Amino acid sequence: MKAKSLIWCSLALICTLSCGKSHQNKKRNSKEVPVYVVQQMDTLVTSQFVTDIQAKRNVEIRSRLNGIIQKIYVNEGQFVRRGQALFKINDAELQIELLKANASLKQTQADLRIAEVELKQVQSLYDKKFVANNELELVKAKLSSARAKYAFADAERRAVLQKINFSTIKAPFDGVLDIIPHKDGSLITNGTLLTTLSQLDEVYAYFSIPENQYFELLAKNKMGKHQKIELTLPNGIAYQFNGALQSAESEIDRATGSIRYKVLFPNPNRLIKHGTSGKLTISEVQNDAMLIPQKATFSIQDKTYIFKVDKNNKVKMTNIEVGTALKDSYLVEKGLRKGDLIIYEGTQSLKDGDEIKIKNRL
Repeated sequence: MKAKSLIWCSLALICTLSCGKSHQNKKRNSKEVPVYVVQQMDTLVTSQFVTDIQAKRNVEIRSRLNGIIQKIYVNEGQFVRRGQALFKINDAELQIELLKANASLKQTQADLRIAEVELKQVQSLYDKKFVANNELELVKAKLSSARAKYAFADAERRAVLQKINFSTIKAPFDGVLDIIPHKDGSLITNGTLLTTLSQLDEVYAYFSIPENQYFELLAKNKMGKHQKIELTLPNGIAYQFNGALQSAESEIDRATGSIRYKVLFPNPNRLIKHGTSGKLTISEVQNDAMLIPQKATFSIQDKTYIFKVDKNNKVKMTNIEVGTALKDSYLVEKGLRKGDLIIYEGTQSLKDGDEIKIKNRL
């Protein structure tokens, strides 16, 4: 009996020593890795977009007559004021038409006067019962015809005057002229492009955002609530003025799945030209944002994961949802809380359930 008890005690002691040694080996084999303490803070989030810059107004100046360019009053690239004369088309033929129209108007005016006098006479005779009613009606009809002819002649004269007015082409607004393809003496037709005029005191920078981001901003009531909108010019220099977000287009582009917005920038020196390209940087403050380093994450089948460290220093692979990507960080939408510990780097050598040693906390 004593022998049996001695055997059982020996086995228990061996088992205890073996387990303790195994646990110590496991502790010694635990990987030493740095961890990151998840925190919340107010963060300035920036997004960049390629932009196409257009003048506030950009219109084609076209001829509304057939004729020969008699005079060009301006130069390419010149700043012009509203109402300033730009081109003169020869109107010699129109001046002859105007003389004819004036003569025709005077003739119809005289005929109208004769018809009025005749009606007055016949009306007097009719009142005295000297003429029949049908004779009075005939005179009235002649007067109506004379009035119609006068109105027609006056309309023709006005049409000629309008064509003469079209022969002097003026600037519809203050702006800068583009190239002038035709020179003095060029024969042009109705609709010929003479130049392009751009209003450059303000410019619009157009950019597109995906429709899912558009609806996300709507849901969070963040449309237009940006702290700062900056423009980087093609030479890499930041433009001196900030912009203001304007309204979006009314339709989503089916081909790209995006919607286009515009940003208004002041351009008092007319430095930015119509058609300039650039880059927009839109910044907004996100309160209590949860940021984690990008190197702490890894992807499996289009999902983002991190290793979360529990109170026993064991890691658990955890799926998270990330939002905006910053320079070297992600904004976390779901899956983490303030104060959580996650593996900072070295995730490739870990698997779910591994026990680690904390090298340092970041």
